[in-house]
Amino acid sequence: MPRTFNTKNTFPLFTVILSGLVSTHSIANAQQSLFDLSLEELLNVSVASSRSESVIDTPAIVSRYNREDLELMGVTNLREMFNFIPGVISQESLPGWSSVQIRGIDEAFNQKVLFLLDGIPYHQPSHSLIPMEGVPWESILHVEVIRGPGAIFHGTQASGGVFNVVTKQSLEGNTASLRVGEGQLIQGSTYINTALSDKSNISFAAEVRTDDGFEQNYVEKFPDVVVSDTVKRKLEKKSAMVRFNYNDVRVLFQTFESTTVGINDGYTNEVTLQPFVTDSKGYLIHAENTWQTDNSEIKVFADYNHYTFDLTLKNLFGAGVDAVAQKENDGDDDYRIRIGASFDYKYSDSVDIVSGIENETRSVGSYGLYPFSDQSSALLTLFDADKIDELSAYSQVSYTQQNWRVLIGARYTDNELNGAKVTPRLALVYKLDEHQSIKVLYSTGFNSPNPTQTRINLPGDVTGNTELNAEVVKATDIAYSYSKDNILLVANVYHLQAEDFIIRRFDEALNSVSFFNEGNYERRGAELDLQYTQQNSKFFANLAYQQQGNNYSLSDPDAFRIPKMTMSIGFTQKLGGIHNIGGNVSHIGERQNLDSYNLVNVNYTAKFKQYELFVTAKNLLDEKALNPNNTAQLSELVAPNEGMKLLAGVKVNF
Repeated sequence: MPRTFNTKNTFPLFTVILSGLVSTHSIANAQQSLFDLSLEELLNVSVASSRSESVIDTPAIVSRYNREDLELMGVTNLREMFNFIPGVISQESLPGWSSVQIRGIDEAFNQKVLFLLDGIPYHQPSHSLIPMEGVPWESILHVEVIRGPGAIFHGTQASGGVFNVVTKQSLEGNTASLRVGEGQLIQGSTYINTALSDKSNISFAAEVRTDDGFEQNYVEKFPDVVVSDTVKRKLEKKSAMVRFNYNDVRVLFQTFESTTVGINDGYTNEVTLQPFVTDSKGYLIHAENTWQTDNSEIKVFADYNHYTFDLTLKNLFGAGVDAVAQKENDGDDDYRIRIGASFDYKYSDSVDIVSGIENETRSVGSYGLYPFSDQSSALLTLFDADKIDELSAYSQVSYTQQNWRVLIGARYTDNELNGAKVTPRLALVYKLDEHQSIKVLYSTGFNSPNPTQTRINLPGDVTGNTELNAEVVKATDIAYSYSKDNILLVANVYHLQAEDFIIRRFDEALNSVSFFNEGNYERRGAELDLQYTQQNSKFFANLAYQQQGNNYSLSDPDAFRIPKMTMSIGFTQKLGGIHNIGGNVSHIGERQNLDSYNLVNVNYTAKFKQYELFVTAKNLLDEKALNPNNTAQLSELVAPNEGMKLLAGVKVNF
């Protein structure tokens, strides 16, 4: 039976928030000290290497943005944070969840991008969904994004890029926030960290959000009929996270539930449109231990990730006659188990060697279509239960001599169904001086098809392809990076090559959507990422250009859904002692016969010693933001963003 979202359970969270609001602690906000730090001190990344290093040194194209900076600019959720990254578009998909496109690479269920929570892979095993709504807002410190398959440390789903959400550690202070807005939006979030001893600490974070969303009218054209209907898109979610640290031992537990509403345009009775209700739930348990010496580090880890969802297909058999697609045993068989170890050895001041091995088991339960009114017996088995093992090993050597750094590495992946593949990584970094570098990078990503792409069977809607091969994406980048005190500039050009890239399209012979290894294409583009800060202000700007964007090509059938140009600009300015004004603009260029649009957000924040009050206006120009339908069904439906919206809230630092 599909789960309902019980808002009564939000009471404990709001109790925590309200207790923080009336707290008498007189502690200055630790986050405010970020204004006193240079960009060089702040902008270290770890997603592309075995250890933290600066953006100009890391051997990959990586962007990092801090949550507090973007929050002052009017960004209020993780989806919008990712959308600020050059070359990344995080958009509303037709079914209702967030669909991420990076350098023009995307997939309806996000099978092309790897989502990491504090460096830990987190995705749903049968469909590859990622928990975009699963991280409490107040726990987020910053995001790091590799544009392109820029590292060997990450395997499946990293063909398009890698998104790493880095959460707060022990030094950032405790916070609680409450945000309300139009559409009956209520969002409460908190982060609390407590030292248990001089060697250990425990942190807790939670969030609840209910949002009635907005009503959207859809028009769908069929050969003999035109169907028009209104669907109310909405989002409800709750999440929690606990982390325990003792010396070099780390244990992380995270859990979430979410409900989204969109539409399904494929399997229809041609009488009324079909709202698509997705009920997701998941949890992640991760444990690791690290041993360090003067010149080496050994890490062993294990994690268990349960992640499943139900789809309620309304009006499937006629107006008011619904069905539900769900896993048996309440989805208990949908999980991933990963164990592994890594070894980092500093052979000398010039040579660093990193090696690792991991094994992952992906289990999916039997997936069936049931009448909503009686779920005791399946009308149709969409695919059977199965398990897949994937063994990976990687190694790389980094050699530094004066201003030169040479990196050579490779990842070996042996997937039980798709065979073995070696994907190399090469990097050459030349430091012109202490603050600027030139990089030449080559990297590859190997991505196995998921069970939905190979085995799903829903006649007239979507059919799997058992002959699918794993896809490979190769990327070559040339980049210039500059970082000094209050400015960071990264400019790069890239060339992508896709082999056996998995494309989703309608197949007339099957009379349904299916999956094919038809993407053997090349793409070229350029990106610019600028961050500038002064004592009382910050300014961010980035743009991405994709040469093949918005073009029709037989060899690259997805290119027409990619804009040639995207751009983001954000700023924040202190006014006097407590006032802050900020805003951001996102420009998405023309694509798939859709006009370009600009999303403008503005934000005002009053920061007191312990409290913050803020007001945010979203989509100030009330733009009609339309995104292509990447479910690739028969119709030409597009997924919208909602119009102008006003939010207000309060945050306490304690």
